[in-house]
Amino acid sequence: MTKEMHHHEKTMFPPDGTGLKPYEWMIKATPQQQWIDSKGVYLWLAFFFSEIGAGLYFISLFYSYRPGLVLGWLITLVLGGVIHVLYLGNPFNAWRMIMKPQTSELSRGIWVIFVFAALGFLQIITSGGFNVVFNVIMGILCLLIISHGFATMNVIRAIPAWSSTMVLPLSVISGVWVGSQLLQFMFAVSGAAALAASLEVWAEVLLLIYIGCVLLYLWGTYHANEVARESIENFFKGDMQKIFLGGVVGLGCVLPLLLSFIMWGGDTNGFLIFIRLVSVFAGDLALRYVIMKRAYYTPLI
Repeated sequence: MTKEMHHHEKTMFPPDGTGLKPYEWMIKATPQQQWIDSKGVYLWLAFFFSEIGAGLYFISLFYSYRPGLVLGWLITLVLGGVIHVLYLGNPFNAWRMIMKPQTSELSRGIWVIFVFAALGFLQIITSGGFNVVFNVIMGILCLLIISHGFATMNVIRAIPAWSSTMVLPLSVISGVWVGSQLLQFMFAVSGAAALAASLEVWAEVLLLIYIGCVLLYLWGTYHANEVARESIENFFKGDMQKIFLGGVVGLGCVLPLLLSFIMWGGDTNGFLIFIRLVSVFAGDLALRYVIMKRAYYTPLI
């Protein structure tokens, strides 16, 4: 038995008898642990940074803003990529995942990132990189990267909280929304007040869509089946209650909404933009954490 298998056995069946009984996984909804506990935390962070980096790159295309492209490219590949490698372990063994794009969502995502890295670098260094064709191609690649993390989770049908039809729309709007906030902050600190004000209108629209997607995900998942309902109930009255209510609802939705009302119509303020950026970072991280942490497998019986 390998060390990893031994670790999983001790996690599920600890010697004190408090863990899952050998037969309970067949009759009870059991939480997944691979993608959030221990080294799984790296995957949570890798998906987050890859998606907000791609979101920043995507929004920057509409403004032909090269600093936004550079920072988005670096966040996606350096932060997201390095943390991903920490999760995968030995990179010399991880290459096998690349060879199955026809059957593996994870493999397809890696190929998309490779193409994004090459074409993104070419767009950044060329003076004529902001043409319609290049922008459309890079925009599509950004959306694929933004949805990659949740798309990988979405194919696991045994976990209803991940296979919800709202998972992919939520992931896309989440990446674009947080990316827009990062770009708006860049505009504010660079003195481009007019650009920050013009982006504020779109930021308010994206925030409302984001909140709507969160509500639709909660409603749809809650009504999907009993296992999915158990996941959502845990958000409101289980061990995820503080993270969900304080992080997702408070920092991710309510506070940004209040700040948006203050800046409604484009009357932006650099300090408020910064506070909202920190708030949505924390809120989005909390949302991804609770979705990954309280995802239950459907029992066999």
